[in-house]
Amino acid sequence: MTAATYQYVDLPDASVVTTRALLTARENITDTVAARAMMCIHGGAGFGKTLAVNTCLRELEPGEDVRKITFRPRPTARAVRYELFTALDLAGEPPRHPSEFDRLLKTALAERPRTFLVDEAQWLNGEAFEYFRYLWDEPSTQLAIIFVGGEGCHTVLRREPMLSSRIFIWQHFTRLTPSEVLEAIPLFHPIWADATPTTSPSPTATPHTATSAPGPS
Repeated sequence: MTAATYQYVDLPDASVVTTRALLTARENITDTVAARAMMCIHGGAGFGKTLAVNTCLRELEPGEDVRKITFRPRPTARAVRYELFTALDLAGEPPRHPSEFDRLLKTALAERPRTFLVDEAQWLNGEAFEYFRYLWDEPSTQLAIIFVGGEGCHTVLRREPMLSSRIFIWQHFTRLTPSEVLEAIPLFHPIWADATPTTSPSPTATPHTATSAPGPS
């Protein structure tokens, strides 16, 4: 992860607002990484999950080796292997045989502690989740995994007992309440610094969410 900011809009002077959801995510992610465990952050689209996780993980760098991975819908175990090969910056050509590929990945993951951020995890199916569990279960790997996705991510994980039982922390992101929106707006951008509830955008009219407040249009 190299980007200096994770705002979805290139808005000068905008700030990430530390909401209760972000504070909770920071604590949960720190605990998960320290335990070399797996966690799942899930919620509706646009609720600030990815922004919160990126912000929190960046605070752990450079001491923590964080690798972000995003998949296309319903990837196979083979696709997961190739994405991990790329994310880990492994040299040479990817092995052709699954067993050889697995040995290579497990050897690389045993070299030092790493954290995988698996974004848009709602696209993963049981096979893909199971492959992550397979690598995480290997005693030699020093791996923390943070799955971030929509409600489909939570549904698939809960459906598989062997996967669900290994999730260290579940965190559900929800929409900001109207009062939280009004608290966050003045902190989000200087243009709203002196805003009052009567001049702020209507909190019931905004789609923005758990970790960032709406900016000026």
